[in-house]
Amino acid sequence: MKKAILKIFFKPLTLLNKIIKKDENLIFFYSNLGFRDNVKAFYDYLIERGYNKKYKIAVSVNDYMKYENNAPENVVFMANKPGIKTFMKAKYAFYCFGKYPIKPAKSQTVVNLWHGTPLKKIGNLEPALKNIDYNFFTFVVTASEMYRPIMAKIFGCSENNVEVLGNPRNDELFLNDKKTDELIKGKSEKVILWLPTYREYNDDFVISILNSSQLNELNEVLAEKDIRLIVKLHPLQSAGEAKRFSNIEFMSQKDIEEKGFTVYTLLRNADGLITDYSSVYFDYLLLDRPIGFAIDDISTYENKRGFVFENPKEYMPGMEINSLEDIEKFVDDIYNDRDLYKKERAEVNRKVNTYRDGNSAERIAKRVFG
Repeated sequence: MKKAILKIFFKPLTLLNKIIKKDENLIFFYSNLGFRDNVKAFYDYLIERGYNKKYKIAVSVNDYMKYENNAPENVVFMANKPGIKTFMKAKYAFYCFGKYPIKPAKSQTVVNLWHGTPLKKIGNLEPALKNIDYNFFTFVVTASEMYRPIMAKIFGCSENNVEVLGNPRNDELFLNDKKTDELIKGKSEKVILWLPTYREYNDDFVISILNSSQLNELNEVLAEKDIRLIVKLHPLQSAGEAKRFSNIEFMSQKDIEEKGFTVYTLLRNADGLITDYSSVYFDYLLLDRPIGFAIDDISTYENKRGFVFENPKEYMPGMEINSLEDIEKFVDDIYNDRDLYKKERAEVNRKVNTYRDGNSAERIAKRVFG
């Protein structure tokens, strides 16, 4: 009902957007799931390079209160509701979480930065969502030529409206920030990062293959090898009353933001990654480090959600993890610098990352602003 009402409300705004004169010097950012990921990374790039000296920048975000009192020169933060009016005045607009369902005017450039290279079905590829209109942009960004037709099908647009420019969030993987890196590494010899995907069909899911006693055993193995395991929860997940361990740390999105980190700060410092169906491992391939795949529920996930490939395991270049013993084997490989899937990673990396550098934000800026 709510979505139906919103659709009725926004439909005339598309017509209004066509006739409102655009401010050539106004850049607009939108997010309804926190100011982070590609939209924040691209904003940071513009600020670092002084775009706010030439342009006015407006950021409409659900957590705008965190930023409004410390905004840089010519930058204003606002709530999403009043942001509608500003969006319709802006010559340039960017989003990656949510959007205003308002079609861009011909005089406007609206860029869907999205949040990653999807392995799981999203958008129009999901049977229940195949008739929904997701095309509210001038073009959508992707990381590889292989994904051009896939993204076109996801968002119901022409392949001409998909541009291979890379993800701005990945630029952080190539930074050298010794002070921050030392904070994450701490005194540990090595760091392993675990990034579980959110399961819509299992709200309590964090690490399904380990019970409490097995976590204790894993912690002992990690301690013996002086390895720190960071379990970064999905923004929609909670660890609840997770026990504190000496070498296992559960971190929420709020935790990393309070430390001044991003997920990509953690990835940059991880000697190995454990994940499952998250697009983040496609990003991590850029670092050419070992990946383990905790996919014990892959059949359930395929039936419930589905994948963009018929053969998803062919795009998972790493050890399959289904038990505590598998995790301990992965940890031991990291400890001993054994890398058994280097060739497979390189093959997938070539397919999913056309650009393997730290210049994605620069490419997007050149494409939009010249």
